Amino acid sequence: APYAHQLQAWQILAQQPAQSLIVTSGTGSGKTECFMVPILDQLAREQLGLGGQLVGVRALFLYPLNALINSQRDRLRAWTHGFGTNIRFCLYNGLTPETVPANAVAPADSEVKDRRSLRAAPPPILVTNATMLEYMLVRAQDASILEKSSGKLEWIVLDEAHTYVGSQAAELALLIRRVVHAFGVKPENLRFVATSATIGDP
Repeated sequence: APYAHQLQAWQILAQQPAQSLIVTSGTGSGKTECFMVPILDQLAREQLGLGGQLVGVRALFLYPLNALINSQRDRLRAWTHGFGTNIRFCLYNGLTPETVPANAVAPADSEVKDRRSLRAAPPPILVTNATMLEYMLVRAQDASILEKSSGKLEWIVLDEAHTYVGSQAAELALLIRRVVHAFGVKPENLRFVATSATIGDP
């Protein structure tokens, strides 16, 4: 059974027009499920209607550390496995290789494991950090990610939101504005979710 804060988050994020929220709850209390379940629900419905592979980034997850990015791999694999390659994800950081051998990718693997595949057919879920996102906006070789995702971005998730303070927070806010423009979407059509286990009682 879901926690009360999870159910409340699902109800808010299902509303139209798009709603945003901050989830502050203790470590290990299921903050990730607050946004992951609505995102996967929406992607599953879209994929069912399309009847094929979803191409183009719909959900952008920003994590401050590579370790946090990599910690999502098993969870995302488990949740997307049943869709084969129709709903995919990519963990995009400085360690993502340019290419991987063909025999290293399972035929129905939902994880995009290299940059060439990411650029050829961007997955609906992109997990990255602010530095890689900055590079993606300016590098010519990443332009296809933006082109193939134009108008499709619907979710921006900031995990560990408390780590963005002072000038770093200001830089991230400006970066997000550029991201919204680069993806060709309007802020009012996006759902922003921020999570933290250490924001105090207001």
